[in-house]
Amino acid sequence: MNNREMALDIIKKMGTKENLLSIENCMTRIRINVKDVEKCEIEQLKKEEYILGITVQDNNVQLVVGPGKSSKLAAEMSEITGIKSSEIDEAAVRKEENREKNNTPFKRVLKKVANVFIPILPAFIACGLMVAIYEAGYVFFPGLKESDFGKILSAIAYSVFTILPIIVGYNTAKEFGGSPILGAVLASILNASAITGVHILGIECEAGRGGVISVLIVAAIGAKLERAIRKKMPEILDTFLTPLFTIFIMTFLGLIVFQPIAGFVSDAVGNFVQYIIYNVPALAGLATLVYLPLVMTGMHHGLIAVNAQLISDFGVTYLLPVTCMAGAGQVGAAFYVFLKTKNKRLKKICKNALPVGMLGIGEPLMWGVTVPLGKPFLASCLGGAVGGSAMAMMHVAAKIPELSGLQLSLITTSPVKYLIAVAISYAAGFLFCMLLGFTDPEEE
Repeated sequence: MNNREMALDIIKKMGTKENLLSIENCMTRIRINVKDVEKCEIEQLKKEEYILGITVQDNNVQLVVGPGKSSKLAAEMSEITGIKSSEIDEAAVRKEENREKNNTPFKRVLKKVANVFIPILPAFIACGLMVAIYEAGYVFFPGLKESDFGKILSAIAYSVFTILPIIVGYNTAKEFGGSPILGAVLASILNASAITGVHILGIECEAGRGGVISVLIVAAIGAKLERAIRKKMPEILDTFLTPLFTIFIMTFLGLIVFQPIAGFVSDAVGNFVQYIIYNVPALAGLATLVYLPLVMTGMHHGLIAVNAQLISDFGVTYLLPVTCMAGAGQVGAAFYVFLKTKNKRLKKICKNALPVGMLGIGEPLMWGVTVPLGKPFLASCLGGAVGGSAMAMMHVAAKIPELSGLQLSLITTSPVKYLIAVAISYAAGFLFCMLLGFTDPEEE
């Protein structure tokens, strides 16, 4: 079937266009709100080869069709039904979907932290790839760094890291209900060179201490303080005094209290990761072992802040390449399923989802193959743990805080070693799946 035929098929099996309320899509899913979910032929849709997975939440039906395909099918459905479709912010949707499931203070904060960094990912990826191009160019053209062109490339490559605290402050204040610009200003103050060496109540200040962690804390608390002040402030004075008091109070609290705390935490995390990598790298595999379960809940986005802080402190992060091996282990397990299954639909799902899985988009494999089958998911985790340990033993580090799949090799300290660890993860996931086996679903 072509995209038009698939769209018509979906509309028919969703109870015809009269049953549809809205059509949205994110990177891998079409999200359809319906009037009556009982009219939807969910089981029939699951049999279609182009459907990689389905989840139903109240009157919202989510069809996993894979990256690229979701936007095309949503556009076709919109044209057929006359219902305007829209591409939605994955972070915002995940936040809403998990509101009840993650209704604990810790999980709510973690989701907010994730929502701070997710909008920055395109810039991380673009600048990270430019770092790879710039450094590869220097190998072949030693005079590149001193040339005007090389200086422009350098400015592009490292631009996002230069302004990262400002962006984080802006997004944090916005996410926690404050004025984004005040969050950006507070981040600028914490990183101002003028504060280095200044003593307040016997505490020596240091620009940038605590990195993005201190910015997150100060901007988040600043947003709450701003809202509290605004409630008490007379309207005629609100525009002038609320921002003034917020910045003044949070500057001193940040310098005296939160920056030292954040600095201690960031130093502890950085030293712990460095110790594990250089002394007991096998333990690094534990981070990979639990990574896919974190992905299932969306909590893995919280690690972006940790990776960003490690880059701020050490220039690289050893944690990201290690955790990325979870996805590679899943590719290996899914490839075994692809070779052994007699189910034509499952084989088709594997065939479509494996290439994007190798590029770091694991959701189609997770929800279409490994999680439904059970044992392959466990094999994925175990295979990833083996690859993660190998990655740590080879001391491979990444230069950006978020990216995965084969393309991350371009932005690591050793692309060859990274690819070796990926191959180990593929093989380990494959072998664990072979040992554990799986129940091949009957053809429906």
